[in-house]
Amino acid sequence: MSKLDGRNVLSRSSRHRKKRTLGKMFMLLIMLVIIGVGAFAGVKMLLNGDSLASASSVREDFVVTEVAAMGSAAKDKAAPTLYNGMKRKVVYLTFDDGPNVHTPQLLDILKSNDIKGTFFMLGENAKENPEIVKRMYDEGHYPGLHSMTHDYAKLYKSGGSKNFIDEFKEAQGIVNDIIGYKPTLIRAPYGSAPQIGEEFRGDIANAGFKMWDWTIDSYDWKYPGNPGAILSQVQSQLTEDTEVVLMHDREQTTQILQQVIDYIRSEGYEFEVYNPDQHFVCNFRHDERL
Repeated sequence: MSKLDGRNVLSRSSRHRKKRTLGKMFMLLIMLVIIGVGAFAGVKMLLNGDSLASASSVREDFVVTEVAAMGSAAKDKAAPTLYNGMKRKVVYLTFDDGPNVHTPQLLDILKSNDIKGTFFMLGENAKENPEIVKRMYDEGHYPGLHSMTHDYAKLYKSGGSKNFIDEFKEAQGIVNDIIGYKPTLIRAPYGSAPQIGEEFRGDIANAGFKMWDWTIDSYDWKYPGNPGAILSQVQSQLTEDTEVVLMHDREQTTQILQQVIDYIRSEGYEFEVYNPDQHFVCNFRHDERL
């Protein structure tokens, strides 16, 4: 072979190596472009709220870790109940044992504050004070029931629910005769626990009644001549977003009610009256039947 022929062979071999190198570089460039397109598509789908799993389908060998997509995660997050940008807090003021000579003053205070209360009345007192019952109802308060006699032995010591239910039906009839409305919300004298068991509660529900206890006991009956102690009791117990406050138609209650209202409002609460169409469970046993 001549020197010229040798140089030609080396030249061809060198050109072949360069072509192979260029070819490899070209293929590498194509692969990088494909991977880049796949990554761009995945990011685009993620920003559009699609799952990363669907983004990976652009290339079968493009592997990603599945995470919750930003769009769907935002949709699934439930917002809390808000009122004017804040979580709504509600207090129900309730009054037992009336109507009596103190009830009109309680009604005056509630009216001046544009608050509606829930009054659990004794049947005998309602019969003796029909004008107060009428005023209460006309001004938008709820006329609840609190038995006829408030007699512990009669209501709970018989071994059954009959005396209890009979008294509440009698009180219901008296209120209906006065205002033409038959209330169904009751409050058991001395509260529903421990004296009212499961079967007893079932009998109350079957009689068509709902029953409220309370979440805050003001103990106002304990403090004649010391109304400030009533306010302290409410202040120490006011913690939940929905509170049912137990009070009574008593002189000391009329003396402190305005301050109780002012304090509750200062804590960001609104006031509501019981509404049968928006009933919620508030008994010591959390019995859904009541």
